[in-house]
Amino acid sequence: MGAEVTLIEKDEPGAHASGKSFSWINASYPKKPWSYFHLSRLSLASYLNLQNQLNLDIKWGGSFEWFDTEEQTQMLEKEIKNIQLYDYRKPINEYLVKMIDQDQARNLEPNVNFGSHSSIAFSKIDGAIDSLSAIREFLRKTRDFGGQILFPATFQKFKYLGKKLVAIQTSVGEIATDQVIFACGIDTDSNLNSKIMKSSRPGIILTSKPMEKIIDGVIVAPGVHIHQQIDGKVIIGEQQGAPMSHFDRLTNRPEKFPNEEDSNQHQDRILNIAKKFIPKLSNFDMEKITIGWRPLTKDEKPVVGPLLKMPGVYVAAMHSGITLASIVGNLCQTELLDGNPSSLLEDFRPSRFN
Repeated sequence: MGAEVTLIEKDEPGAHASGKSFSWINASYPKKPWSYFHLSRLSLASYLNLQNQLNLDIKWGGSFEWFDTEEQTQMLEKEIKNIQLYDYRKPINEYLVKMIDQDQARNLEPNVNFGSHSSIAFSKIDGAIDSLSAIREFLRKTRDFGGQILFPATFQKFKYLGKKLVAIQTSVGEIATDQVIFACGIDTDSNLNSKIMKSSRPGIILTSKPMEKIIDGVIVAPGVHIHQQIDGKVIIGEQQGAPMSHFDRLTNRPEKFPNEEDSNQHQDRILNIAKKFIPKLSNFDMEKITIGWRPLTKDEKPVVGPLLKMPGVYVAAMHSGITLASIVGNLCQTELLDGNPSSLLEDFRPSRFN
């Protein structure tokens, strides 16, 4: 048995973090605790199933990651060995994540300058998704199944009858419901009067107009990460984030640059770093530059589950929203419709912050 679904969005779907993400689907780094990494691995498999059901623009080209310093490289090698424990029953040459040298990397990505790095982490199972296209597809299917989508619409308050949730009040009127899921990123605490989130960080994303194919995988190079969508658009994200000197200006979490000069400076800075690793980006023709504010929970791990002091209220907040969307969506559905808590979410309940 299903559920009647109403989606409300304060601006429009994909207007904020989900639509301004680098959109890397990954399990190439051992997130802690181990259950977090396990959840990421399961989500990659879940995406493969979902891609067979929906028209999702996902490019499964693997990922390549390396560092400049010897200390960082040694740490990466150590973490990759930890990941390989997950695949300990496989022969070494079948590990899904492993260290390769620059010659092996160049064979896989001939247009990438790996320099003289002899230790590059290669994850053959990673991919990247066109998140805006995916959001549109999810909305289409929601409507096909009779769901309502309301925007712009903001949550205002709950309506309880005794201890039972019966409705929520929104900017577009009252909506009858016995269950509300809050998947609202950086607005989680303001909506729920909770203490789940910490200060978010901005990320700048450059998107090109469609260009000739230059790379297959996700390139995670020192200072920058890059991938190319199936439609030919190249996506470039910075790794460093805003310097401390910018924090006062960023207090109100702007999603646009104050002027064209600032926008061009950031574009040139990020693109110049990217060109060092992929010279063919000299033909990069900008379509847009965006600022997205990354949701960060207090311990930087997912927060998924019911709020025990608020009957009928369920929360899903996480930094790895793109990677985990598929598996978390499935698990939330099972918990809410069947009433059976999932052991996979045991380490991520909001009750740990009480």
